[in-house]
Amino acid sequence: MLTASYNQDIGTVRDVKIRRLRSVEPQSLPQVNAISGIGLEGDMHADPLSPRQVLLASTSAYESFDLNPNSLRENLLLDADVSRLKSGGVLCIGSSVALWLMFQCEACGHLNVQKADLSKVIGNQRGMLSRVLRGGEIRPGDRVRYFELLMPSWSLDWRDRIRMILSSMPSGQVVEYKQLARIAGVPSGYCRVFPRVLKEMGTGYSSKAVSVRSQSTRPRWLGSELFNVSTNFIDGVSEIRSTPHHVTPHLENKMQKEDNTYAQVKHQMTKSLSDSGRTEDALNFGAVNVLLTKGRSLKNDTAQNFNPKPYPEVSDALPSDYDSWLS
Repeated sequence: MLTASYNQDIGTVRDVKIRRLRSVEPQSLPQVNAISGIGLEGDMHADPLSPRQVLLASTSAYESFDLNPNSLRENLLLDADVSRLKSGGVLCIGSSVALWLMFQCEACGHLNVQKADLSKVIGNQRGMLSRVLRGGEIRPGDRVRYFELLMPSWSLDWRDRIRMILSSMPSGQVVEYKQLARIAGVPSGYCRVFPRVLKEMGTGYSSKAVSVRSQSTRPRWLGSELFNVSTNFIDGVSEIRSTPHHVTPHLENKMQKEDNTYAQVKHQMTKSLSDSGRTEDALNFGAVNVLLTKGRSLKNDTAQNFNPKPYPEVSDALPSDYDSWLS
């Protein structure tokens, strides 16, 4: 469902890659084919029931940490600040492709092979995971537009994702641990800690997930409903003109000059919408990216910058291939 009209041209695709096997490095290609609901054709992470189909990374991350090519093992390298993208947003790439932004990628131990202690310092510059909403070809040079909050958002915390998934299950069914890990986007090694974590959540959750050896006769749920979202709105979204860059400085200066707070600007927007003949003013205010993504520019705005939590620790021992699974 379309819940926000804010959009901005944020940059271009610099490189496109697929990784066919875990044992090989990502391969740069002149173009890749994104398949709706699946991922990138030929890529090992293409999976209709995974939130981790496509990994996005920023050129700025490579520059900031002086990384070698392929260090982040991304599929799409963008000359845009991926760390500022929010779950639930949509990226429209080129003339046809649309990606559903899921959650920030975890900083796994693989990064430390590329550079000592990189996983401890990279923070939210690791990259953003996404799903393919609408397919098509992606090439270097394609323009990228960002639409905020068009789709359901997914938490960065895997426990919250587990809770959300189990809350979405049809009554009378159960999900096996391995399938739960798959649709939550965590390694299968987490199945070992699911019993304890689900028990802490309460019986309303623990009774919905079972091991593969369970003798429960209840139907097994696969979770496809979580990703069966309507994409009809995307055709309309793709026709929305990107926010004119000249609008932002003008209105930002106006806000600072008048010492406006976020609440005051919100009031101005509301008043503009309610006053006959002032629709254009309201739309201009709504298009200002300093209001929606750079709120620190507004005086007296105390909202905190986005700062994802580190990937949660798991007490039980994980399999030896844990880090390679994440990367």
